Amino acid sequence: MNVTTRQANQRVWRLSILVLTYLAVSLPVFGQEQKIPAAKDFHSRGVKPNQIESLSSILSQAVREQQIAGCSFLVVHKGETIFREAFGYADIDSKRPFTTEELLPIASVSKPFMASVVMALVDQGKLNLDDPVEKYLPAFKGKRVKDRQSPARPMTIRHLLSHTAGFWGNKGITPEKMDLIRNFQRPLAETIELVAEYDLVYEPGTKWIYSGVGYCVLGRVAEVALGQSLEEISQEALFRPLGLKNTTFLPSKETRKTVPTGYLKKGEKLQKQPSLAQIEELRFILPGGSLFTTLDEMAVFGQMHLNDGVYNGKRILSEASVTEMRRLQSPDRPKRTYGFGWFRDDVSETGLADLLFHSGALGARLRIDRSREVVCVFLVHQSSAQTVDQPNKLFEQVDEMFPAPKDR
Repeated sequence: MNVTTRQANQRVWRLSILVLTYLAVSLPVFGQEQKIPAAKDFHSRGVKPNQIESLSSILSQAVREQQIAGCSFLVVHKGETIFREAFGYADIDSKRPFTTEELLPIASVSKPFMASVVMALVDQGKLNLDDPVEKYLPAFKGKRVKDRQSPARPMTIRHLLSHTAGFWGNKGITPEKMDLIRNFQRPLAETIELVAEYDLVYEPGTKWIYSGVGYCVLGRVAEVALGQSLEEISQEALFRPLGLKNTTFLPSKETRKTVPTGYLKKGEKLQKQPSLAQIEELRFILPGGSLFTTLDEMAVFGQMHLNDGVYNGKRILSEASVTEMRRLQSPDRPKRTYGFGWFRDDVSETGLADLLFHSGALGARLRIDRSREVVCVFLVHQSSAQTVDQPNKLFEQVDEMFPAPKDR
């Protein structure tokens, strides 16, 4: 081998090492997932066998009566799993059982995950909550509210996290605006360029409107600030430190093939519906709505928040960030209020919510009850409007199993 050939081979080898190193660092590692240990003693917790059986009965009946095709439910109390079961079918035609290991798109339950990624970046000094969006996305400089002549006040990362940035909501909008959060063939950067062409609908910081497009802007801010894709940022800032090996915005095509079929109830029968898993190529990450994860990894995420940012003795988020996410971040309203990525309830005298929760359009539910030290996760692949009764019944039963302390 001559010197020129040897040098060329060495360059190729070095390049290969760099590529492999990049992939190892940036891509999710699918495999044995993080799980919360099972409880060994129910009696000391005051849990009775018939209470556990009632949880199974609620979901068995829902499957039997074809209210749902298949689902799973997990309850963690004081850091240990007291219930973890799956029911029904992932695919009715093939009779493949729905399991507790299913990888599923969780739709808007992505928002607390996305908010936590951003708070991890705040902890690291890479973002500031009061940074103006225009610092990273110049196209938003001088944005106006519709039908007004003067520029609106600058929107900030805080506004984006709390749905108070001035954007339109997800309902009653034009097909063009809906396409901005539903066209999965368009890269996120291109989507935000189109978003910037529209006027705002209200002054930032003055009104709460639940907005998918606002979380898209949030994701793009993170990408520009760090010079990486949102998938890479999320893996490095949150998912890998927390041990979430199967949580990702971009599952492979082969991985998506394992996702259960989605269903809609039409008449008296459940019928298959298209799902994210059937899209051949996902180019667009919907930061607040296209995360895939599992029952156990959602529970680990919830337990980390219940532990004020610590999991398995490892600090993932600062206590200050977890606390800020629990604080009221939107103009107060008579019904549910919002923090960062969470709906809030059971608010203490200090103004911090002890009940945090979110649901998704595909039926996923995540609920963290700090007063009871309980995390609940419900996973299904079906319209949330059709499945709302089952998780609500389950949550009511869990509340009875673990009464809130009387001295609060």
